[in-house]
Amino acid sequence: MNSKQRLLNALRRQPVDRVPVAAVATGITVEMQEKVGIHWPQAHSNVDQLAGLAESIHLYTDIECIKLPFCMTIEVEALGAEIDYRTHDTVPTEVGPACHRPDDLVVPEDFFDRARVPIVLKAISKLRKKYDNELVVISSIVGPFSIAEKIFGFGEFLTWTISDPDWVHQAMKKLTPLAIQYAQTQVNAGADAIIIGEAGCSGDLISPNTYRDFILPYHKELCAAISVPTVMHICGKSTRHTPFIAQSGTTAYNFDEGVNIDIAHKNMDGNTTLTGYVPTVKVLLDGTPDDVYKSAWECLEKGVDVLTPGCAMAPHTPLANIAAMTKAADDWAKAHPK
Repeated sequence: MNSKQRLLNALRRQPVDRVPVAAVATGITVEMQEKVGIHWPQAHSNVDQLAGLAESIHLYTDIECIKLPFCMTIEVEALGAEIDYRTHDTVPTEVGPACHRPDDLVVPEDFFDRARVPIVLKAISKLRKKYDNELVVISSIVGPFSIAEKIFGFGEFLTWTISDPDWVHQAMKKLTPLAIQYAQTQVNAGADAIIIGEAGCSGDLISPNTYRDFILPYHKELCAAISVPTVMHICGKSTRHTPFIAQSGTTAYNFDEGVNIDIAHKNMDGNTTLTGYVPTVKVLLDGTPDDVYKSAWECLEKGVDVLTPGCAMAPHTPLANIAAMTKAADDWAKAHPK
């Protein structure tokens, strides 16, 4: 069983020879940039550099997938937001809200020709051709709730869930079809799986009832429409969201140490793949290889289906620490043969 078969089987809850190791959120580091000679921020806007840097995680670690793009600003830039591309060790971010009311939001007919959208699609195709039967190419969309937070302003949009709930639904009804179309266009370009980035749905930010009432109906529509495995990423203290995430229809749920995996297992009831959850800052970035090894082993003991960092890896994460995570998975497999 090669890496692609292993990861796709694990995502679909089918038999595997061992737990795969993946980075379904961004896993590009400064060391990888230096080794491959491709750097942020230039790599965000060039097909060859985007693809070349994305594959560096495969070239210099044992991570069993390639993920692109590297930031959460592709959609909002194409929708008119101003973007600060920042530096070699920070990811792009939007500069202020692009819209102030749902009526202001117009999804342009030429969305797929705008800004970096065609660059991402071409880079996906390039990587798919190169690694077709070898590695999973995971691409990402920003979920509709998180897009809305970026487009309308984080604090303003969250306020609407109380003051103007109809405005929230108006925005979600515009952005969910866009998310579906963008995801499926990535699939057509060659993506094997789609990560849905919904950091804005974290339990640190919204209540489970807010997720249930304002987001779950649209997540159900989104996940049902995507023809490849989906990985819903909602980080932070989101344990109480898990009964509703289980209803979304996502293939997998990617989470960090803020989620109680025992409760997640119970609430997901064996129907949703669990991927996570080595802490990205206090362990992968700031810890030693031994710390990473112990944390990864704990994740495997707790029953993750795919071993991953809990979120996007910090750009200064040492390659030695990533190696300790994959070594733990190898040693775990030897100690627990299938």
